[in-house]
Amino acid sequence: MNTQRELQKLGVRPVEGQNFLTSENTVEALVEAGEVEDKVVLEIGAGIGAITEELADKAEKVYAVESDTTLATHLKGLELENVEVINESILEYEIPEDVDRCVGNIPFQISSEILNILGKKQIQSSLLVQKELAEKAVADPGDKNYGFFSVRINYFYVPVKLRTVPARNFYPSPDVDGAILKLYPNKDRHGVENEEEFLKVAKALFTHKRKKIRNSFVDVRHILDIEKDRAKELRDEIPHSEKRVIKLNVNEINEITVFYLENF
Repeated sequence: MNTQRELQKLGVRPVEGQNFLTSENTVEALVEAGEVEDKVVLEIGAGIGAITEELADKAEKVYAVESDTTLATHLKGLELENVEVINESILEYEIPEDVDRCVGNIPFQISSEILNILGKKQIQSSLLVQKELAEKAVADPGDKNYGFFSVRINYFYVPVKLRTVPARNFYPSPDVDGAILKLYPNKDRHGVENEEEFLKVAKALFTHKRKKIRNSFVDVRHILDIEKDRAKELRDEIPHSEKRVIKLNVNEINEITVFYLENF
């Protein structure tokens, strides 16, 4: 399929954030990584259907989400029997409970929001994302790319970066390379009892990720609704108080969250 010619035929002029995959090898690799055989699959950003058709050959059913009305109409015209086309933004779509997998070349500018939605649903996913985002997802504690995003991904998932996809494999070519990111659901193993509070504490601490826990905790007291004197009084009792925030893993942040909930 000639992507540029197909878009011109449809009268679709890509807007910022619309980067269509043109490499058949990458499409095959993305779908293979998705482990979609006989599964119910959510595809995000179905575009002109290059990935959709590959999924339809292998999956039991595909929910193909595409926010562009012209492209959604084109997808329906493909008349793939096991594909349901949804003309809606993924950020507003209620993902069906029967979805087993997610595969997609997702819009770079809303990748973080999409990963958060999928993480909460615990859907095993194979996604084409911005290379920099993939590197943040797989960063280890202490790495320069490690931050709150890394913590959130590693709470929800075991992330694996499979391969880099050069910008030339998209139309139009973005300013950055992409990468295939595979995400295995993971959150149950951490024993986090209050997800909302865990994420709140993690996000607060990582606003000062180079500082020691004892200092960061005092600095973010307003985010955590703690009195300054109380924060100073207990800062040396906080688990891992002498460790720097950037070196904390998910389990250590959970220990800090439990301490916070018990003492503040």
